[in-house]
Amino acid sequence: MWVFTYKFDEDGYLTKFKARLVVRGDLQQIYEDTYAATLAARIFRFLVALMAAFGLKAFQYDVLNAFLNAKVDRKIYVQTPESYVDQFGPLLRLWRALYGLKEAPLLWYNDLCTSLRKMGLKPVPGIPCLFTNEKLIVFFYVDDIVVLVRPEDLAAHEEFERALKDRYEIRCLGKLGWFLGIRVVRDEEQGKVWLLQDSFVDKVAANFKLQKKSGRYPATPLNEGLGPSDEEPNAELTKEFQSLTGSLAFISCITRPDVAKAHSVLAQHLQNPNQKHLAAAKHVWEYLIGTQYYAICATALRTESASYITEGEANEAGVEPLFFGASDAAFADNLETRRSSHGFMFKLYGMPIDWKATVQRSVTKSTTEAELMALSIAGAEMEWWQRAFKNVKFELEFTPQLLCDNTATVDIVTKREDRLQTKLRHVDTHQMWLRQEVEQKRIQVNWVPTDQMPADGLTKVLPRQKHESSVKQLGLEDIRSIITPRENKEAEKGVKLSAWN
Repeated sequence: MWVFTYKFDEDGYLTKFKARLVVRGDLQQIYEDTYAATLAARIFRFLVALMAAFGLKAFQYDVLNAFLNAKVDRKIYVQTPESYVDQFGPLLRLWRALYGLKEAPLLWYNDLCTSLRKMGLKPVPGIPCLFTNEKLIVFFYVDDIVVLVRPEDLAAHEEFERALKDRYEIRCLGKLGWFLGIRVVRDEEQGKVWLLQDSFVDKVAANFKLQKKSGRYPATPLNEGLGPSDEEPNAELTKEFQSLTGSLAFISCITRPDVAKAHSVLAQHLQNPNQKHLAAAKHVWEYLIGTQYYAICATALRTESASYITEGEANEAGVEPLFFGASDAAFADNLETRRSSHGFMFKLYGMPIDWKATVQRSVTKSTTEAELMALSIAGAEMEWWQRAFKNVKFELEFTPQLLCDNTATVDIVTKREDRLQTKLRHVDTHQMWLRQEVEQKRIQVNWVPTDQMPADGLTKVLPRQKHESSVKQLGLEDIRSIITPRENKEAEKGVKLSAWN
């Protein structure tokens, strides 16, 4: 069948009308695995942090008609498009991974991975879509490819570009400026890189007719918690609420940790929302419209001699550690189920690279138990990051710290206090695992006051002053003043959007 689309440039101007023949994959019966891995958002943020910290150059490429480069690995026959039946007959055998084919993404993924291996790159264990060698870091999302390289290794990049052009038809997009609808702003003199999704906010505002106001916008994402609805379901209202909340899920997972808690609250009411829930969802988006130039930032930590400072020097200077995590919990705050909210976040070179705001799966009986479970989940995530760092040869020379604002939990984990006596086996398991990891110096758990807890805004709805403080602790900056007028014009236009896994 034919699919007709419009193509726009980054300024939002129509560049061409596009017609593409696609396969009716919805009519396929296939029982093999068709999953094609994609780059995780947290890995993208991690790589951007490295780009800022070590002054790496970033170049971007787009493979044209990417799927058609992959060959089909079995016999597949398709109906000939109506206008070509007289010329080719009623059936055609498919030799290439035509768009629409269920296995087409996987076939393309395998083809690209094979090509990168032939170019001398090796896949990073446990991290899909990331390849490295001694001089290059290459990552991709479907047909969008980015290369990171040190300034002194630009010759290796040029060689890679030639090899890529020999294998595929590509567009060279120059320095990394946009990636899947995410704007990348860089100040090489200051060693800073910002990520923001201002254009996505504009797109959602236009789609849902959320007009920009001339006055003040909401100062916080939510003013209060939300309870369940006892009203009759309304299909139209439910659809609008689910669409707003789904869009919020995207931005809260990519560049806006300050609305992660708001999304967690709204997502608990997807089945039967009422007008109050819909108003709350619109309130969050009005907050995002007012703060659309908030960006997460990575900074290269340097001394006056321009050399990178060590972990010890960072602590002495009173700045954040190069890499650390924070965990928090709100005990039994869900009035319907009495489950506790918990959240964690991890920062690398000032950029929040990983965060989560959710509700614990089981009910705990005390604040300490809730904090222990949250800390254990964050601890496991921290060890995952340490393994990921080693796999890309970015090894920490110190034991990373995990922050917690509950003194009883910290004392139990660090064995300054006797083991918590609990009959809840799952809590006891978390407790014993944490004590083991701290004892073996794989992680260190430190206490921090609640007003200095970066994860506090991931577990509760905060009043205005505390929310503003939380925004800074989460690593967000308002960069409206450093974006040029041309970039502001681009931000008001549509750009390429996608979904992360």
